[in-house]
Order: sequence, then structure tokens, then C-alpha cells
Amino acid sequence: ARGISLLFARGDRGAAGDNGCIDGKFVPQWPSGSPWVTGVGGTQDPDDEVAIGLSSGGFSNRWDRPSWQADAVSTYLSTAQNLPSKSMWNDTGRAIPDIAAQATGFLVNIGVGLPIPVAGTSCACPTAAGVIAQLNDLRLQAGKSTLGFLNPFIYTIPSGWNDITEGFNDGCGFGSNGFPAAEGWDAVTGLGTPNYEALKTLVNEMP
Repeated sequence: ARGISLLFARGDRGAAGDNGCIDGKFVPQWPSGSPWVTGVGGTQDPDDEVAIGLSSGGFSNRWDRPSWQADAVSTYLSTAQNLPSKSMWNDTGRAIPDIAAQATGFLVNIGVGLPIPVAGTSCACPTAAGVIAQLNDLRLQAGKSTLGFLNPFIYTIPSGWNDITEGFNDGCGFGSNGFPAAEGWDAVTGLGTPNYEALKTLVNEMP
């Protein structure tokens, strides 16, 4: 309603979530599981981009699946290989993340005088948000509105994202897999990482 975009880091504990698996079930992250925000997962290796294991992703136990992602998620559930046991997750819930960005190779200065390398979706999320801000700036310069609530829009433009098809997020224990990356939307990297040139063309064509 306010015309703003809300992006949240998906989390850094794989499919199990920050609380870890409880009774053999994944525990989805909050607040990135809300359908009213855009959840951002993580990737690694900019030269040959793949999903990163820490990227939390899966299916909400609180929110039903919104209509704007129903087709993309249905395709994933019917075609992806090596999905976790359905006893571990809610296959009708809001699916997360929506998109992703690089989550490794970031340097921060925490007061010790030297930059420290860090990783996580808390790096990926502001990276993705920066791309969205650039797109909003383009639209404002053209006298158009900002993009606002992103999710219904981004699922209509698969060509705007670099599809990530390799890798898994972590599962319930050391060495166990959660959800696999796959063609199209997946429960590790969402629709993929921003392709700025493609997105620039798409948002400029919008009224």
C-alpha cells in the first residue's frame, strides 16, 4: 500500500532454519517467510554461480502459498530431483526464498583495523536491494512509479534472473542435504540472482 519494497535475508542455517530441525522437521525462518516481503537466498562462486549450503529455504508452516508463485513452485515440486522427505516440510506453504544474490566474499571492518571476510544472506540481501534501488531510480528518472511490492511482479519475469541450477542447501545435520537447486524457481535460490541488464529493459518497458 505504501509503494515500497521490503527485502529480508533468508537466513544462514540451510533448510533447518536458525532453530535447527525439531522432531525431524525443518523450521522455516521468520520474517523472510512472510508473503509480504521478498526473501533473499544466497549463492557462491561468481564465475560459475551455484547455490550455497547456508542459504535457508523451504516452505512456511504459517502462510499458505500465494497465487503469484503457485505455478513456479508446482513445477519445482513435480520436476526437482532428490527432494527431502515430505514428512520434513509443508508442501502447501508459502515457498521461500524468492530471489538470491552472492553471499560470500564480502569484507567488513569491525574495528580491528583490517577487513574481515564474511558470508551469509545478510550480504546477499543488501546486494539484491541495491539492484532494486537502481531499477527504482531508473523509473523515477523516467517519471514513473517505484516498483513497490515486488513478489507478484518478479514471478512474471523469469528472464530477469540468472537461473541457478546446481547445489543444495544444508539439511538437518552435518553433511545432510536440504532442498536442491533446479531449473526455474527452487527452494535455495528462488528465481535466481538479478540480471541487471535484463531487468533494466523489463522495468523500462512497464508503464
